[in-house]
Amino acid sequence: MGQQIKRRTVIVLAIVLAVLSTLIVVTVYPGTPRVRSFSWTDRQIHYHDREFSLRFSHVVDHQSVEANLTLDPALPGQVRWDGRDLIYTLDQPAPYGFDYTLRLAGGHRANKPQAPLAPFEARFRSADRAIAYIGTEPDERGRLVLYNFTRDAKTVLTPPDLSVMDYYPYPDSDKLLFSALDRNANDQRLLDVQLYSVTTGINGEPSGRLTKILDDSQYQTLQFALASRNETIVVQRANRQNPGANFGLWLVREGETAPVHTEPGGLFTLKPDGSAIALAQREGIAILSLDPLIDPAQLIVFFPEFGRVLDISDDGQQLAMLRFNPNYTQAICVSVNEAVPQELLTLTGTVIDAQFDATGQTLYALLLTELETETYQEQPYIVAIDLKDLTVTELARFETNQRDLQFGLSPDGQAIIFDQLQTAAPQDKRLDTPRTTSGEAIVGGDLRVIVPLSNLRPTPERPAIEPTIETLGLAGIRPHWLP
Repeated sequence: MGQQIKRRTVIVLAIVLAVLSTLIVVTVYPGTPRVRSFSWTDRQIHYHDREFSLRFSHVVDHQSVEANLTLDPALPGQVRWDGRDLIYTLDQPAPYGFDYTLRLAGGHRANKPQAPLAPFEARFRSADRAIAYIGTEPDERGRLVLYNFTRDAKTVLTPPDLSVMDYYPYPDSDKLLFSALDRNANDQRLLDVQLYSVTTGINGEPSGRLTKILDDSQYQTLQFALASRNETIVVQRANRQNPGANFGLWLVREGETAPVHTEPGGLFTLKPDGSAIALAQREGIAILSLDPLIDPAQLIVFFPEFGRVLDISDDGQQLAMLRFNPNYTQAICVSVNEAVPQELLTLTGTVIDAQFDATGQTLYALLLTELETETYQEQPYIVAIDLKDLTVTELARFETNQRDLQFGLSPDGQAIIFDQLQTAAPQDKRLDTPRTTSGEAIVGGDLRVIVPLSNLRPTPERPAIEPTIETLGLAGIRPHWLP
């Protein structure tokens, strides 16, 4: 009995001593410094995710940590520190369709080289590289099609009885907003389009689920736009009973539809956050507020003598516009924060479209050469305009006189997609037959890309590579990259 008591006493004392020793070690030697958190662990990132952070358990030596931090594949960027947090800002959006690994295989506490950091490794991935387009093959004609390059998978999203006229991707790529005609309607008219959304399935949910957003029972839909950073929709509509007197813009936000009380206008572009609209109005461009905390349609600024909005940068600070000069030239100009626009490029040809990259440092423009007096043909070409030094780099020139090209820059800035149309005389009189601006019926389309675009600002470590045009083997028109 006495022996058992002694054993229990010894065991209890051993446990107490072990606990006390642990407390002393933790107090005197607070443990191995380590990464407490990484903001992108197991996340899927998109083009607007440009910054991650690492939080450490202790104050660490900055230089030793930076020297041992790697990203695979590499993502060039800039480091700054905020206390125990390392903050890394990417120079460019992460290329889509890749799995990334962050590793920290060295470093130590501040002023204590003998206290090394515990090794750390984490993974994240960028969004799938995917596009949507309007199909032109017999079983896909007029239907929205999704092609996922990362997974090499094609999905037809919309039913055969709807003929899609125009569409935009939602910011999370989970849906597409589109206008469509009912092919089975008895009295089909061009303005009898209704607005729908359809799920893409790209984020794991089932694809092809339709939701009607606006019908055409009282109003005809003329044009519409979707904000690129949220689900704000603006629609230009005309009342069926009195279209001339009741014509204007409507705001669709959070399930509510309300008119925007402003003077009538023409083409318009939404700011990415849906807070304002750039509207062609009264021989100029009006920037009107859509902020619910401000009076509806309050004029922010008016740019006279500009005929068209080309694009608004992702941060909403830069506005690219087109000016038609008295000498029959056209000028691309950019306004920063509603300031006086700066002229970037003047040409004797035609500006079809332009688009900012995600960083707002480059403007890509699709142009037409001056009309040849002998052949009466214009040749399309694409240029990149560096907004820092205003240098213009030609990326591609097309062996065609097609004016109806549509191009789009990928969200990660790695590629440009465009369609090459096949047309015929306007024999098909159906209103759901897609047509060029000159009235020719579009009977087919080939989708092509220009790659790569990541070396427009070469460095000794990353020399320039000549961009090339590649055929995708997909039959369609009006392609859009998914965000």
